[in-house]
Amino acid sequence: MPTMIPRAEALARIRSEGGDPECLMCAIARGEVGELHAVHEDDDVLVFLPRYVRCWGHVCIMPKAHVTSYASAPIELWSKVSIAGHRVARLVESLERPRRCYLASTGSSAGELTQSSMHLHLHVIPVHDPEDRPASVFSWQEGVFVAERDEWIGLRDRYREAWARM
Repeated sequence: MPTMIPRAEALARIRSEGGDPECLMCAIARGEVGELHAVHEDDDVLVFLPRYVRCWGHVCIMPKAHVTSYASAPIELWSKVSIAGHRVARLVESLERPRRCYLASTGSSAGELTQSSMHLHLHVIPVHDPEDRPASVFSWQEGVFVAERDEWIGLRDRYREAWARM
């Protein structure tokens, strides 16, 4: 069962797994920061399970190319990311049966280590608790969930199977 850990512990774990890379998303795509649980990957897009989440079932979608603004994102590339985001949201809705899914792009020029990486990306976050709001779901202030390797692999495999059926 996934367990909640404090924000500070999660940040310490991330740093111990891969330091403080210039771009966390690029480091994830290159396999330099912990184990990668990819749901789908092609030449342009990576769909994966972030290992530190506020809601179990959370999926991240990113262009593999280092893109930090919408102005620098070719429309064809961002279209692929957006289409993958829609597909993931449908997948998460069908498997997790959340009350709703948040779909958000949280890239930031500030370049924080997590949640607001300057590398453009999308989050698909299943929300089960009726009290959850964006301010709590997109913040690590109350802590984050982590899981054992077999739990990540089980979730990833369920999502991969559903991806293949779509």
